[in-house]
Amino acid sequence: MKSWPDKIKKNFSFKNKSSLTSACEINLEAVSRQLDIERKAMESGANNLPASDSVMPNSAEREVQSYFENRMANINRLVNEGLSVRNTSITDTNLDDERAQINNHTEHTKLTVSSLMAREFRSLKQLKNDLDGLQNEFSEFKEDNELDRTPHYPDSQILYFALVLLFWLLESAGNGYFFAEGSDLGLLGGIGQAIIIAAINISVSFFLMGWLFRYINHSRWLLKIGAVFSLLCYLCFIFGFNLLVAHYRDFFADQPEIAGSLALQRFLQSPFHLSEFNSWMLFCMGMLFAVFSFIDGYKRDDAYPGYGKLDRRLQVLMEDYEDHRDDIVEQIEDVRHEFLSKLEEMKQGVMLKHTRLVHLVEDKQAFVAEYEQGIANFIVAANTLIYQYRDINSSHRLSPPPTYFSQDWQSKHEYKVRGAHDDIELVEQQKTLFKGFPAYCQQRTNEIEKLYVSFLNQLQMIDPEFILSKPEAEKDGNG
Repeated sequence: MKSWPDKIKKNFSFKNKSSLTSACEINLEAVSRQLDIERKAMESGANNLPASDSVMPNSAEREVQSYFENRMANINRLVNEGLSVRNTSITDTNLDDERAQINNHTEHTKLTVSSLMAREFRSLKQLKNDLDGLQNEFSEFKEDNELDRTPHYPDSQILYFALVLLFWLLESAGNGYFFAEGSDLGLLGGIGQAIIIAAINISVSFFLMGWLFRYINHSRWLLKIGAVFSLLCYLCFIFGFNLLVAHYRDFFADQPEIAGSLALQRFLQSPFHLSEFNSWMLFCMGMLFAVFSFIDGYKRDDAYPGYGKLDRRLQVLMEDYEDHRDDIVEQIEDVRHEFLSKLEEMKQGVMLKHTRLVHLVEDKQAFVAEYEQGIANFIVAANTLIYQYRDINSSHRLSPPPTYFSQDWQSKHEYKVRGAHDDIELVEQQKTLFKGFPAYCQQRTNEIEKLYVSFLNQLQMIDPEFILSKPEAEKDGNG
């Protein structure tokens, strides 16, 4: 039997720190002092206790045993609690969940793409039919009217409407000045009548004659003749109207109440007899603004009647169609790239989860090993202190020590550990899933890519001239 100083160990600890680590640590010298082993051994030995024929340990040894039984019961409780937590974490770290999530994500993406295609393609087909119909109408219009050029008209008609508005304001102001002499309200009173006169003079020139005169360019001679005739009628009307206004201005200064009837009477009898120079100025100004408005109205659209309007309708419908088509492509691209991006995140998550599972299992194995080492250390520590007691007791007694002094102590309690299985089968199963994940993810990716190709094919059927833009094509290649 070795002496107790050779058996004593000051600290028992495990290299991996856990909730057991501090509970498994033991300082034998401190425990020896705490249980007062040396004094009790000397006193018992001096009294030759326990008796030489004793077969059961005395109270001093039982106190040591009880101390370590409590310590072992404590770490047994801690290990069962720790294993419960670890086994729950291992169970939750299951790659089957990731496969289910990827499958759900794939099916959701497929449903989103299919629904978008079914919904948006109906309106896109309708727009394409309308566009094709209008393009045919445009081609027929060019053919019927013998046009071999593209339409020429300003990008915006705002400038032309702004100019006619300016002409109207200027003529109204000029007319107001000339009519101010006969109005009780002066310039403001003259402007009231001037606005109406200017509106008639300019609107007829801009809206009516600017549109009618374009028929001078028509392919049909009858319409050309009609345009010439309408121009002559217009010139007669605008000349007579402005001359009548000048006569009205002559009488308005002196007899504003009956100026209208007097002006009409003199206009019919002697149309070129104006008594004042300002009246001739009013006539010239009216004619000038009428001509400007006519030119402005003529140039605000293509010279061939209806050609510019039809082309604008075609351009608007084409923009609507292309915007709608590009919006569908963008939506599909967004869904597709969102799927690929999320799938990549899931793949990274699977890798991290697999690594975590391996670490959890390793930690559990180390945790169980630490517990087993702790139990073994407590048994050794208990026997070390018991042999310390026995050695001191033997050295102070006169009678022989009991025969059991040469026997090691073993705990009669069974400390059960729940959930200490090695998880090898689970790890192998998850390892198999982990190895198959790249192929599984590629399979799901192929399903989305197949649907995306189907989308492009259907779009190509609706619009054979559609070509995926270069940035999108490059992005697809990278994807």
